[in-house]
Amino acid sequence: MTYLSITPAKLEIQLKPGSSYVQSYIIKNNGDKSVTLYTSIDSWLSKGLDGDVVYTNSLPDIDISFSNSNLKLGQSFVIEPNKSQQLVVKVQTATDTPVGDRYLSLFINQEQSANLSSNSTQLIRLGSHLLISISDSETTTSNFKINNFKINNPFIDCFFSTIKFSGEITNQSDYFNKIDNTILINKSNTIINKLTIFPDNILAHNSRNIRCLNDKSPINCQISSPLWPGFYQATTLNQSINFVVLPYSLIIFLIFIAIITKILYSYSSEK
Repeated sequence: MTYLSITPAKLEIQLKPGSSYVQSYIIKNNGDKSVTLYTSIDSWLSKGLDGDVVYTNSLPDIDISFSNSNLKLGQSFVIEPNKSQQLVVKVQTATDTPVGDRYLSLFINQEQSANLSSNSTQLIRLGSHLLISISDSETTTSNFKINNFKINNPFIDCFFSTIKFSGEITNQSDYFNKIDNTILINKSNTIINKLTIFPDNILAHNSRNIRCLNDKSPINCQISSPLWPGFYQATTLNQSINFVVLPYSLIIFLIFIAIITKILYSYSSEK
């Protein structure tokens, strides 16, 4: 069986028109059989709010080539078991290349062989995303806005409720940027909690659902009880929402005890 890996799995590049960038990739065969591969490039666009992509089956308007002396883009090569192949990828822009983003994938495709059936689902295909910003400036600035920032319930029980935050962050700039924001939880003008938003890349003029960071992994943005009763405010990207925390379960329990006590007292008085 063949197990392939590609490193890096994603590449983020900022270029000026007329400049180039070189990156070394390592393709490793961790399996017990040799495999014949070839490379390809495809452009893609963002789809939906969860980071999905759709491929356009079109070639980019910038030059992608290999600096390997013995290998060209699209040319077949073989990797033996437990061996690796280095691919040196060069991204070249012309002086008149229009500014803006290009979203590409470098694919490592397995060739059909006599040992495999014609069922294409058996063939290996690995991809590494290339996010390329072409700008006259060396750096690009972020311009994020949050939409539909809300919580699951504005009235929270202080003992048993979980407060879940949701919303979509929109990148209003012409270049992809990584989210670098937090959700601040305030009570009586004092910050009592801070949730770090997961540093997803948001493509130019696209939106993504917010996720939060937990030990380098994305999770739902939420805080759990218990919380002290009172009025709270959550703020991110200059947008705020208010919610109230009250001991609803305790109140209901006390009312229940009061009703039972009254019933028992009435019953004993009749005897």
